[in-house]
Amino acid sequence: MTSSAATAAQPAGRKSGASRKVDIGRYTLLIVLLLIVVITAIGNPRFLSVNNLLNILFQVSALGIVAAGQTILLIAGGLDLSVGAALSVAGLATALTIMHTGSAVLGILAGVAAGTLIGAINGMLVSTNRATPFIITLGTMTFLQGVAILMSGGSPINGTGALFDVFGLGDFLRVPWPVYAMILAIAVMFLILRFTTLGRYAFAIGGNEEAARLSGIPVRRIKIALYALSGLFVGVAGVILTGVLDSGLPSMGTGYELRAIAAVVIGGTPLIGGRGSVIGTLGGVLLLGLVSNSMNLLGVGANFQSAVLGLIITAAVLLQKKA
Repeated sequence: MTSSAATAAQPAGRKSGASRKVDIGRYTLLIVLLLIVVITAIGNPRFLSVNNLLNILFQVSALGIVAAGQTILLIAGGLDLSVGAALSVAGLATALTIMHTGSAVLGILAGVAAGTLIGAINGMLVSTNRATPFIITLGTMTFLQGVAILMSGGSPINGTGALFDVFGLGDFLRVPWPVYAMILAIAVMFLILRFTTLGRYAFAIGGNEEAARLSGIPVRRIKIALYALSGLFVGVAGVILTGVLDSGLPSMGTGYELRAIAAVVIGGTPLIGGRGSVIGTLGGVLLLGLVSNSMNLLGVGANFQSAVLGLIITAAVLLQKKA
């Protein structure tokens, strides 16, 4: 911990033992997932080709951005189940703005603003402490799913022009632009967690919220800021995914909430908060992408892939609960 409040939040006697147990659980799961990757590479030489690896990075880029925002929430002891629905709303806001104005720049601003606003509203609701973040964001998720259908009329909003040219078709040195966006998002979150007051406060609140409050940290304002920051990341992911698909879809964010949580937890950030790393989250995102791609190459159906994702999430949580 870099904050005195964060340090005080953890009893000295149990910190090292708990950390060791969490690490053992995390590495056990990572080893199992890596074994799946190795087996696939042996069975299909195309798996580790440069083109396939770039394709995996391209496919997980939006997820990586969403998971980066989710990381700081879990570190602070929070959670946001509405990120998938918020991504859909942000993407639709982008597509509708481009359709009515013809401006990709205005579309990007609309999408990012929509995501940030949704995150800030979630933060205001969570900071009241009238219910758990799980229940509150479950409610906003359901509400936003309805909003997405109303915005789109239940149909895709097609045609994003320059946005598709950049994020759907563009690349630099053979690396697609969405991959650069994911790397930038991870880097920004790393800097926030490592070097800013907001990052230190997130660790302190996740370690012991009451101790953080008593030490003078404005917990309510920090929670709003954290959720708004996560919403900004979701908005960026929505813009990028809209460009990749060349359309806004009311269901484009479906499943992102579970996959983002899975990536963060696999990366070693516990659901109880207090510690974590966005670099670990990146590892979780890449492993999920590798596993998904390996199942595609092995001809595993989409429904079975969902079952595997559920098992991965369950295993990650149970292994951490041993702490």
